[in-house]
Parts: sequence; C-alpha cells; structure tokens
Amino acid sequence: MTDLLTVSAKDVAGKFGFYTDEAMLRPVGIQRHGTTRVVMISLNEYERLKRRDREVILTKDLDDETLHAILTAEIPDAACKLDHLMDTSSAD
Repeated sequence: MTDLLTVSAKDVAGKFGFYTDEAMLRPVGIQRHGTTRVVMISLNEYERLKRRDREVILTKDLDDETLHAILTAEIPDAACKLDHLMDTSSAD
C-alpha cells in the first residue's frame, strides 16, 4: 500500500469526487483541526482488511468437543524445539 495522502476535511468536502478517485489509488487521510481522524480507502482494500480480521472466542463459549480437542492436543516434537524462543528467564 502506498503512503497516506492527508487532506483537510474542508478540501475533501470541496473536491469529494476527486478524493474518492484518489482513494482508489492510495489511502486518503482526512484531517480535522490538523489531526487525521478518518482514512478513506477503496472498497477492495476494505474487503482485504476485513478478510484479515480474526474472531475472538472465549474458552467458556467453546463447545465441549472443541475444548476437549484443545486440552488433549499433543505438541509436535518440532514445536517443542522452539520452546527456547519463549524463555523469559534471562535478564536483558
């Protein structure tokens, strides 16, 4: 994705068609009082970002079969070899 083009809300209001076309090419940050508050992006980019969303599920909301599968899952040997990457006992 290309750099964010920042423009004032007043400019966007006066040239809305231009900036919607521009948002098809790159994100347009809309500022109010010098602070970017909204970003206008193409529908394709929005849909791409939505596909990357992840659903959060609490363990209390899992069905018994899924919870049992998680609790009884075996860790592959290859994954155990990576345990040292999570070691926080050494001082930085």
